[in-house]
Amino acid sequence: MIITQEIKDTVAKAPFIPITTVSAQGEPHLIVVGKVAEIRDGDILGFGIYKMEITQQNIKDNGTMQVIIATMEGGPKGFRLTGKACLEEKLVLFKAEKVEMLL
Repeated sequence: MIITQEIKDTVAKAPFIPITTVSAQGEPHLIVVGKVAEIRDGDILGFGIYKMEITQQNIKDNGTMQVIIATMEGGPKGFRLTGKACLEEKLVLFKAEKVEMLL
């Protein structure tokens, strides 16, 4: 399992979550979302779609995505998750394939 309990605890404390996708031309696109809407099957984070036109197009083009989960609550802690995303109705579903500790 890529997303450990420690990461799930950090998800719950994170005040906002930056996500980065990549265009078909290789250009990064960074946005900030409020919260993780759900965690599925241990390694899939679901984000509610609010606009996100460029992010959605990038996901359709290649699915490459990174997510930063960080908090200062209880002391600094952070993780960079790398993986693939897809769109499902009103959710971006991100499957973490790699995790790096940041703080």
